Amino acid sequence: MTRSRLTNPSFHDSAIAFSAVGGIVTEYISGGAHYRVHSFTLAGTHKIRFNHRGTIDFLIVGGGGGSAAAEGYTGSTGGGGAGGMVEGTSQSINSGSYTIVVGGAGGRSTSISTPASAGGDSSFNGYTAKGGAGGSDYVGSDAERVGAAGGCGAGGSENNQTAGASNQDTYSSVTGVTGFGNAGGNGAAYAGGGAGGSGGGGGAGGAGTAANAATANGGVGRANNIRTGANHTYCRGGNGYANNESAPLFEIPNSGNGAHGVSSTAGNNTNSGDGGSGIVVIRYAI
Repeated sequence: MTRSRLTNPSFHDSAIAFSAVGGIVTEYISGGAHYRVHSFTLAGTHKIRFNHRGTIDFLIVGGGGGSAAAEGYTGSTGGGGAGGMVEGTSQSINSGSYTIVVGGAGGRSTSISTPASAGGDSSFNGYTAKGGAGGSDYVGSDAERVGAAGGCGAGGSENNQTAGASNQDTYSSVTGVTGFGNAGGNGAAYAGGGAGGSGGGGGAGGAGTAANAATANGGVGRANNIRTGANHTYCRGGNGYANNESAPLFEIPNSGNGAHGVSSTAGNNTNSGDGGSGIVVIRYAI
């Protein structure tokens, strides 16, 4: 007896449902379509494997930048920049294993003599969401005082320090893929007691607000719905502050948010914050 065998790869692919293995797997129905979602939430390196060629949507969020503590005398530190954000829709993907990296949160400074750190980059299939810039300080080297660049730039500190720019690739030459990132807001003149204020860090949806002797809001985040079908906002910049303000120490994990800055009328305020870690999400219809 002669055995028949399948020789047409495209027929073989269409006969077996497209699927993947890796990450936290969830499903939902939206707009009459049934979606399967693979979420990667822990900072570090992961793998996802696709069984054959198919079409996916994806979201990549970089880790948000931390913020710097107030120094030994009065002043205001800039808001941390949010992580960059990359959205992909209706992208073809070949079979095989792909590396995914989830960026960690940028760390806050734990003493008045240590700077904040930037968030980590997140990546998938050649696309990268850059980590957010760590918030600027008002004492130290030029690099510490001027707002750093990142997926979203840090807010500028006192005394009149400029904000950081975004170094996020927009992927403008790629159909269906867009990167988002914005600059922070500039710091104000040193007015004593932190009264001048610092600028807000940039967000995926807008630039940070310049210092205004009060709360300088971080740039707004950007909403995305591919993980659950409902909009969730990622990558909000950290606020800049004046007049002895500070905020919670930790941003929400997997948010990509930048940490809020610190203002002190007496110095030695270490209530700076950690940014929010990144996330990578992949979705396809089943």
